[in-house]
Amino acid sequence: MRLASPSFLLKSISIAAISYLAVRYARQAVMSTPRTIVVGGGLAGLSAAHTALENGATVVLLDKKPSLGGNSVKASSGINGAGTSAQKKHGIVDTPEAFYKDSAASARDLARPHLIKALTDHSAPTLQWLVDVFGVDLSLVARLGGHSIPRTHRGKGGAPGWAMTSALVKALEARSDRAQIIKDARVVSLVRDAGRVTGVEYEVEGERRTELGAVVIATGGYAADYATGGFLSQHRGDLMTLPTTNGDHATGDGHRLAASLGGALCDMDQVQVHPTGFVDPKDPDAKTKFLAAEALRGVGGLLVDRNGARFVDELERRDTVTAAMQAAEAPIRLLLNPQAAAALEAHCKFYMAKGLMKRYENAATVAEETGIPLSALEATFTAHQAYADGREKDPFGKTNFDNATYTLDEPLLVAQMTPVVHYTMGGITVDEQARVLDEAGGPIPGLFAAGEAIGGVHGRNRLGGSSLLEAVVFGRIAGKSSTSTV
Repeated sequence: MRLASPSFLLKSISIAAISYLAVRYARQAVMSTPRTIVVGGGLAGLSAAHTALENGATVVLLDKKPSLGGNSVKASSGINGAGTSAQKKHGIVDTPEAFYKDSAASARDLARPHLIKALTDHSAPTLQWLVDVFGVDLSLVARLGGHSIPRTHRGKGGAPGWAMTSALVKALEARSDRAQIIKDARVVSLVRDAGRVTGVEYEVEGERRTELGAVVIATGGYAADYATGGFLSQHRGDLMTLPTTNGDHATGDGHRLAASLGGALCDMDQVQVHPTGFVDPKDPDAKTKFLAAEALRGVGGLLVDRNGARFVDELERRDTVTAAMQAAEAPIRLLLNPQAAAALEAHCKFYMAKGLMKRYENAATVAEETGIPLSALEATFTAHQAYADGREKDPFGKTNFDNATYTLDEPLLVAQMTPVVHYTMGGITVDEQARVLDEAGGPIPGLFAAGEAIGGVHGRNRLGGSSLLEAVVFGRIAGKSSTSTV
């Protein structure tokens, strides 16, 4: 047998060594690039994905539905911000401190200062990011219930949730070089190695697959978890008979994933019932309702009972308005005069096209069809004008009277309202860096959460306009944290 020459062996060994080193360095280069796995394709998940990209990571976004957006696309009132450029253009003076004070008062005894401060301090920069990076129109500002200052932003077009979410979806789809979107993908478990979360296992197209990287849970809440033994039945069985505004994806999947590794859950009994969901005349008993945006009341809409009488300050906190509605004589109706309708023209056109809101030529036609005495409507309108003019004090404490003048002769938009399960304040326990905490209060390495999946930000009651804000603020925090060593 002929033996290889020493020079040939040396050359072969050198080639092998060079190949080994090349593979090793290539592997190290790949490993040195942060990788973030985002579970959930609503506004929180999309914000986390974009922020992870901004911080040098590659991203895989998984969503169990065939399309992205979640409940975020439905959000119709706006997004809160304190000290924004839009507020300044409108002459509105606001600060993060004032926003914090309103949020803490709404959260009451369950207020968590570190989370509220993260929400409110980041609000103005967050809105500016949406405007500057994605071209979202947030030029209009309104006051919603529980806010001492107008700070809820929206654009001149349709629902702000759709405007924001669709812009972020389009931008992420354009980043296919570093971001992969996988739909119809149901995450079934988290992967953990030496105490650190290192990825997820998921099912798609009948196969089980694995993706490795830091994990951000952004799966939304559990306001559609009506299953026997589900989170609603466990923590708020009294709400099982109410309809919901949530899509069928909102079943607490992320909460179960976090809990499977010892993640703590908090405030799980704190479920927000929104006072105004539309009753569809074609399907009044439907379990899922369209939300009647709080902005409808913010621009001057009135709530009246079956007798045409007001019974609450329309811009009180959501829990207060809900309680008043449940105590009032049904059916409850929302009325908008032409000025209020014009302020939310796109919204109203959409609701009318869906058959959820009807236009009447005057109050007499409303009275004829609904059975509300015309004299009662006249008395309500006259009294409301006196309160708006300051000649009398509103018995329900109302102080915001935009578009306050209602007359018998002008057209009215009318819709029937019902309270609806809307938002879950409880959820996964996180710190101000969006790290998921265990029962002992320590962070679970490699695991982060954002959006409605997290708990504790809103305490006992969420202010209108703070759900979209929470999604983007904590989505951005989680996206950034996922690329670091925290």
